[in-house]
Amino acid sequence: MHLKSIDILGYKSFANKTHLDLEPGITGIIGPNGCGKSNIMEAVRWCLGEMSWKSLRADSMVDVIFSGTAKRPALSMTEVMLTFDNSKGLLPIPFSEVTVMRRIFRSGESAYFLNKTQCRLKDIRELFLDTGLGGDGYAIIDQGGVDFILNSKPEDRRSIFEEAAGVSKYKAKREEALRKLEKVEVDLSRLQDSVTLISEQVRKLDNDAKRARLYTKYKEELAGLEAAHILQEASRIGLELEALAAAMVPVEEALGTRRVEMDAEGANLAALNLQKADQQGQVMACSQRIAQVKSEIGRLEERIQAAERSAAESEARSSAAQAEREATTLRLEAIGPEIDKASAAAEQAAAAVAAAESEAATVGEQLRALEAQVSQAQAALDRFRQEMVSAAEQALTERRRLSETESSLTRQETQLRHSLRELEKDIAQAEMIGAEIGSAESLLAQRQAAAAEARAVSESAQLEIVHLRQRQEDISRSIMEAHSELAHARARQEALESQGGHNPYWTGAQAVINAGIEGVLGTVRQMFRVEESWRQYLEDALGERLYAVVCEDSTAARTAIELLDASGKGRARFLVLSSLPAYLGERAYPEQARPILRHLDFDPRHERALRFLLQEAYELDKALFSDHWVYGGAVPGSSERLSLADIDEVRQTVVSLQERVRGLEQDRALCAEEIGQAELRRSERAEALARAMAEEKAGVAQLEEKRSSLEVVSRNIELSNNESAELLSEMALIMERHRELRQGIKALEDSEKAARLKESDAQEALAVLREELARSRAQESLSESHRRNLQERLVLFTGQYERLEQEKTALQSSAERRRQEIEELARRKEEELRQAVAAREALGGLHGELASLENESKALFDRLQELESQISAREQNLRALQQAAQEAQEKLHGYEIQASALRSTQDSLKRRLWDDWQLAYDEAKNKFQGQEVDPGRIEHLRKRLSSMGNINLAAPEEYEALAQRQGFLTSQIADLNAAKEDLRNAIQKINGATRENFRQTFTEVREHFRRLYGVLFEGGEADLILTDPENLLETGVEIVAQPPGKRLQQLSLLSGGEKALTAAALLFAFFMVKPSPFCMLDEADAALDDANVQRFVSLLREFQNRTQFLIVSHNKRTMEAADVIYGVTMEEMGISQLVSVDFRKKSSPAPSSAQPLFSPPPLAEPAS
Repeated sequence: MHLKSIDILGYKSFANKTHLDLEPGITGIIGPNGCGKSNIMEAVRWCLGEMSWKSLRADSMVDVIFSGTAKRPALSMTEVMLTFDNSKGLLPIPFSEVTVMRRIFRSGESAYFLNKTQCRLKDIRELFLDTGLGGDGYAIIDQGGVDFILNSKPEDRRSIFEEAAGVSKYKAKREEALRKLEKVEVDLSRLQDSVTLISEQVRKLDNDAKRARLYTKYKEELAGLEAAHILQEASRIGLELEALAAAMVPVEEALGTRRVEMDAEGANLAALNLQKADQQGQVMACSQRIAQVKSEIGRLEERIQAAERSAAESEARSSAAQAEREATTLRLEAIGPEIDKASAAAEQAAAAVAAAESEAATVGEQLRALEAQVSQAQAALDRFRQEMVSAAEQALTERRRLSETESSLTRQETQLRHSLRELEKDIAQAEMIGAEIGSAESLLAQRQAAAAEARAVSESAQLEIVHLRQRQEDISRSIMEAHSELAHARARQEALESQGGHNPYWTGAQAVINAGIEGVLGTVRQMFRVEESWRQYLEDALGERLYAVVCEDSTAARTAIELLDASGKGRARFLVLSSLPAYLGERAYPEQARPILRHLDFDPRHERALRFLLQEAYELDKALFSDHWVYGGAVPGSSERLSLADIDEVRQTVVSLQERVRGLEQDRALCAEEIGQAELRRSERAEALARAMAEEKAGVAQLEEKRSSLEVVSRNIELSNNESAELLSEMALIMERHRELRQGIKALEDSEKAARLKESDAQEALAVLREELARSRAQESLSESHRRNLQERLVLFTGQYERLEQEKTALQSSAERRRQEIEELARRKEEELRQAVAAREALGGLHGELASLENESKALFDRLQELESQISAREQNLRALQQAAQEAQEKLHGYEIQASALRSTQDSLKRRLWDDWQLAYDEAKNKFQGQEVDPGRIEHLRKRLSSMGNINLAAPEEYEALAQRQGFLTSQIADLNAAKEDLRNAIQKINGATRENFRQTFTEVREHFRRLYGVLFEGGEADLILTDPENLLETGVEIVAQPPGKRLQQLSLLSGGEKALTAAALLFAFFMVKPSPFCMLDEADAALDDANVQRFVSLLREFQNRTQFLIVSHNKRTMEAADVIYGVTMEEMGISQLVSVDFRKKSSPAPSSAQPLFSPPPLAEPAS
């Protein structure tokens, strides 16, 4: 067996489809660093089922898909296909050529193919078990493989020995057997619980079955006695009904006569009532008019009296107003001369005051002008003095500030130079730390992403297991519930079929339906679905018509009848659709009634038939009304009654439950397999999560340390920047202040000289102005005294004149008001007298009309009394007739009630026959008519049945079903115990074979390893030691190596070349015990010198006849040993391509599907 070819599409840098043809021998893969050589090795491992993306140098599995370059877009999928020559049958598959392919899409979906047929990862792994190509095999050694072999834990190193010993398949079988054993124990525990529960149920059902059979015996005997008794009662009631019908005839005739007489008397009474109503209307109209006239007379009399009183009052008020007007006229004539005198005096005083005020104003203006000039002169003098003093003080202060500024400027320059030197140091340190943080953040982001992904994957795996186990438990419970429901449904089905066997109509209907007669549509019950709460109402309304046969026409019905006559399989009722009315009118129902048709679900094709059967049926106050029948009361017995109308539904339920049980059993088996796979995934993901979290924690600590350092340096830089800026700003302000101070001192000295000259001139001008001010103030005092005297006289004369004018105006207004009042009172008196005369004239006419109306009213009232007497006589006669009719009606109603009660009792008896014993009345007459009835026996049987309590009639069938189930589960427990023992024996055999194979392989590998080590190192010693020789199933393997001339030391202290040769010795020791079909080595010779490479190459040549080698190398000597070389290059950036050279062919090398050729060896780099 060997690897014939490798096909790669879209794996990492191999964007193009790449094909490698391989032959037995040594194949070399060469090329510059980073061109994609190792990607070929990883592609092979990935195709063989590698699931760790870290070992594939990826952050996730989809990262192996070509991610694109600057010129090429990313691909959506990748696939790798390996073709093996299996002509010797090393792989356990009946094909001489085996193709394995793996494909993954960027969405995460992946698939495996074996010979182009999709398969599972498990199938691929099982195919390559014990070939050295498994996940723990020794045939593929990548760049870190040497370190893994030598530095891994002894327990981890054991997996390589297991692959060489061929116990990997035993290990897989043992794990599978252990999973099966665990499943068997779980199933066994579940079955034992079920058997315990069912055993208790069987014991209880055994007693219930015995009681049910005894109950059935008593009930059948009671049925015959009850039916005979009911028939006797029904016959007696029939005789009573005939007697009642005869008694009702004369009563009905008498009632008819009384109703005719009542109609005639009622017509006469209605005519009199009409006359009475008309007369009452006339009387009422006359009375209303009399009341109106009397009201009008009273109103006119009151109006006359009021008008006379108002006229007298107006006369008195007019006389008083005339006297007041004359007195006001005399006062107006006397006040005129007084007003003229006061006005002249006020005018003279006003002229004198105006002259005095003009003189005082002129003097005042002159005085205020002088005061203002004096104030201005004094202010100027004070200002000049202040300017002089202030200029001298400011000049002294500015000279002192100038000295302080020069000293401060010198200090700031020294401090600034020191701050700038510190800032340069901090900036350099911050740049260095920033670069370190960038690297740390990038690394931490990668680790956090990996940890988050690992955590999500681990939690998802755990949650998946929880959900699967919960689902498994739910399925198990559902299976038990379904079995229980199935047993119950089967018992109901058998009971209904047994019950139907005793009913000839149901038996006949089933025979007709099963015959498949054309035109037969089924039973009435099959035409609709009904709500559970309405089932009892439906059975009351239809009774045995529920399983009547529905036929399209009479031909189908006759055919069915002929069939029943010929076969003798019973009778049947038929509903012929063609004979139904084409239209059934709408039925009017009482208020609050609920028609039963509205609670049925049916096909519109059946609406006419259902209307025909049920249109009259409705529910009202928990009673059913239908076709003159009323059904009500409580239904005796349990809520789950047996009705032949339900048999189709029960049969469907049985079939549905059987399908449900089969589906649940399949779901449980599938769920168990999924749990096993999920447990394996959970273990792998938990290990990945632990590694990712440790790396993330280390990255966080490193980043926090760098950030803390950067924060300290950044604060120092910020402080230095702020300090330098503040120093520069302060220095600029100090220099500007120094210049301003020098200019200010010079200006202040000039201001002081000018202020001294202005102060002397201001003192002289102020003295002159103060003399003129004193003279003006004396003149102003004299003028003010004269003006005040004149002002007082003016006020006195003006006040006297204003009072007189106001009095005159008031007198004029009063005289005018009195004149208007006298005129208004005269007009009002005249109007009141006129209205009184008109009222007296109208009052005379009303008295005459009142007398006429009173006479008319008396005549109308006499006629009304006469009509009422006639009506009273007629009503008395009508009441006598009504009393006689009512007595006849009550007598007739009494007869009807008795008859209705008797018919209801008779119907109740017939219904009891069916409800209690499922017997039709006619059938009961044929079977039990004339049978003797023993009331004592009936009462005894009733008490006996009542004392038995609730009886489960389905108990015998349930008992048989549960007994069978118990036997079945018991046999299953025995089978599981046997399987459990078989699994334990198988595990013991597997453990024995594993120990023996491991021991034998370890001994052989150890011997070959010791010999090869001496050959490769030309001396020295090496050995393989078991860590726990007593436990060959779990022991680890230690490697001991002592190169020549050195003491025994730990493997970690060996040089790189020594490690490589030690690993090579172990690898070829495995090949000597169990050669692998092919071996892939990725730069395994990188640490070897030329002499050791020569030894390594010699071993390759020695084993190349048994094992095919694919070697990635940069070493010329290793290249020289290759039969075929593939060169990997990147003509297009980011895209790997292949060229090949076959040294076994003497002709010119032809390019592979991967492009141009390499030159013959020895070459270090591929030719373009």
